[in-house]
Amino acid sequence: EAQVDYGEGPMVRHPETGKYRRTRLFVLTLGFSRKSVRLLVWKSSARTWAELHELAFRQLGGVTQTVVLDNLKEGVITPDVYDAAINPLYRDVLRHYGATALPCRVRDPDRKGKVESGVNHTQRTLHGLRFETIEDAQAYLDRWDERWADTRIHGTTKRQVAAMFADERPHLRPLPIEPVRYFEY
Repeated sequence: EAQVDYGEGPMVRHPETGKYRRTRLFVLTLGFSRKSVRLLVWKSSARTWAELHELAFRQLGGVTQTVVLDNLKEGVITPDVYDAAINPLYRDVLRHYGATALPCRVRDPDRKGKVESGVNHTQRTLHGLRFETIEDAQAYLDRWDERWADTRIHGTTKRQVAAMFADERPHLRPLPIEPVRYFEY
């Protein structure tokens, strides 16, 4: 299982306006190992949401069976406990990778607590930092992930995240050879 969510990223100088602007932080966290992929974008859309999943799966080197998400419009058009209407583009991207979307119940953040705590911790780490380009901010986040987040001993599991991911990686589904062909909805 993977859990996904958005948060607030750091302030980055926007290339068009030259002013500092807040970025969006996308986090995908694996349920067993707590290994996370953190990506920064300027704005969100249904296509961006789908592309971030594809990029995260590629970085992990495999795909989970289910993806637990909030009921945000990029992923879920109509929230419902039993039969939620999933955004067609997002649904097709997950189908291409062999994963299933599992939306949370409305106002039930405890269902995806692993990614919620990961988003909060990342936001605290990035709080007050400013970057000149989004690439600089992403490079900082990648180094932090590699040097701190993956090497830490997780409080619940009492094991190193990287070691647990090494155990989990063989259980991820293989990536398809072809990338997704995107369409407008």
